[in-house]
Amino acid sequence: MRKVRALLFDLDGTLADTAEANYLAYAAALAEASVAVDRETFVRVAHGRNWREFLPGIVADQSSAADPAQIAARKRMLYPEHIRALRLNEGLLSLAQSVRPAQLTGLVTTASRTSVEAIFHHHGLAPLFDVVITGDDVEHHKPHPAAYRLALDKLGVDAAESLAFEDSDIGEQSARAAGMAVIRVTL
Repeated sequence: MRKVRALLFDLDGTLADTAEANYLAYAAALAEASVAVDRETFVRVAHGRNWREFLPGIVADQSSAADPAQIAARKRMLYPEHIRALRLNEGLLSLAQSVRPAQLTGLVTTASRTSVEAIFHHHGLAPLFDVVITGDDVEHHKPHPAAYRLALDKLGVDAAESLAFEDSDIGEQSARAAGMAVIRVTL
């Protein structure tokens, strides 16, 4: 077995419980477009997915002509107002901090760069990661392995030398498809 040289972390549901902050920001953006979504439905359809995969369905279910891309853009603007609703996974963040600089660390998420930067700014997390890959950096989102492959490439490490931390089936599929071992995290 090779030595682990890099730890790669998912964000939503892994490093932070962002479900409430995401729901509040999306619900507000959708309401501005006269589209309503309840918390249970949102969690069921959005968990682990990029907006392109769930937002069109929410809009279509209400026969709305609203543009999902515009709603997603508005959500990104509203997200910082709801950031106080997220809860950090202090144990996993402590692990990320404790392995540095002996091991490389990366963040691999479907979240937008704007949302990640808002979280990093609010909680001072940027110094914990050697590389940050967001949903804005890849064409294909989880469960496709593109984001993990890009992170591995930027870190200059092989998948066999890396370990991913994920909370969802979609994220786990993505990391495994990139050739990585995965530790499943629950908050």
